[in-house]
This record gives sequence, structure tokens and C-alpha cells, in this order.
Amino acid sequence: MNPIHTLQPSGRQEELRYDFYPHHLFVEAVVSLFVLLAVVSISFLWQVPLEDMADPSDTSYVPRPEWYFLFLFQLLKYFEGSLAVVGIVIVPTIVLAALVALPFLDKGDATGLRKRPKVVAAGILGVFSVVVLTGLALVEDVRHAPAKMDLPPITEMQVAEGKRLFETFCLQCHQMNGKGGFMAGDLSQIGARRSRANIEQIILEPTTVSQTSMMSVIPLSDDERHAVSAYLSQKKK
Repeated sequence: MNPIHTLQPSGRQEELRYDFYPHHLFVEAVVSLFVLLAVVSISFLWQVPLEDMADPSDTSYVPRPEWYFLFLFQLLKYFEGSLAVVGIVIVPTIVLAALVALPFLDKGDATGLRKRPKVVAAGILGVFSVVVLTGLALVEDVRHAPAKMDLPPITEMQVAEGKRLFETFCLQCHQMNGKGGFMAGDLSQIGARRSRANIEQIILEPTTVSQTSMMSVIPLSDDERHAVSAYLSQKKK
């Protein structure tokens, strides 16, 4: 039971008590229900956009966790190879075990920060570590971000020229809407899986997708390459 102190008219302080169950638990349940409804409503109103469909043959894609997991992602960079289990399992397990054991290790009833230096120091160290690792991950993301391509806007004439070039150089190996060769992948819906910039990069350097790619570099000018990427980027259905 939780105590509630009230001051009586006579000036005497009287302690009242109320049960955790069902009174306090009911209040917690109502607040949790409103929070859940708010989260569900937000998820419906502001939906998170999805990325391209997964392509198992693409070795260039590096998955990135959400910002609240970046500190773990950064931690893994310091435990490579056989030591990866340390960053993936051992360190998080030790931290979680310490949090579970905290109520049994710190049984004092003091509430002031100065009266609990060990626990406060451990908490500050944990928060500081998370903030530093997250900051390092964000800095490395910016440092290694790929350069953006300056692509011209797509026009109908450009798409038509891209189709002609694709049928001339690519259709022998790739398929498009049931036509073409079988030596390479079907590109009928390539625009739904890859961005135009990504398609440009693949045309420039086929090994962007896979180090074992057998695709040869096509001798295209910049305008011709832009036309092919414009045509392929429209292939989404």
C-alpha cells in the first residue's frame, strides 16, 4: 500500500493508505490504454515509408537500424569476426542483468542523488556511453554517405530513347515484360525495387550489385545513360 499524507484541521498530520490493487493498478492501466491508442493513431496517420524490396543478390546494400539502435550498431564495429558475439550477446546481457539485479543490490530508501553516488554514477556512465556511441554512428553515416547524382528531369522523349537503347544493348541478356534473354535478371519491375540513381550507378559499375556480376560496362554517353535509367525507373508494374 502507498501512504498519502494529509494535514487535518487540528494541524495533526494523518497518514492514509490505498491499495496497489486494484486502485493504483487501475490508474496505470487507464494511462497505458490512452498511450497505446495515441501510438496506434499516430502509426495510422503518419505511416513510415518502406524501402525497396529486398534483393538477395545485392551486396551493396548496407542495412541501417533506427536511431535508437545506432549505439548497438556502433558497438558491433569494435567486435569483429569471432568477437562479434561479445557485442551482440555478452555486453547487452550483462547490462540487462545489472538492471534486473539493481533493486536487489541497492535496497536503500534514500531518494537524493547525492545519497546514492554509486547508482547515479553508473546511470550517468550508461547514458553517456549510449549518447557517445550514437553520435559516432551518426558522424560516420554522414562521412560515408554516397554522393548524390545530379540527374536531369525525366521526359517522354528521354524515356523513348532509353527504351530503344535498352532493347539494343540489354534485351539480349535481361527480360522485359516476357521478352528478352535469360542470362540476367528480369527488369520488368526494376523501378519498384531501385531508385533511378541506383540504376545509374549499376550501369556505370555493374559490380555495385555483386562482385561476381558478369554484366559488362555498356559504352554509353552520359545522356544515353540518363535515358536508360529514366526508362527503367518507370518500370514499376
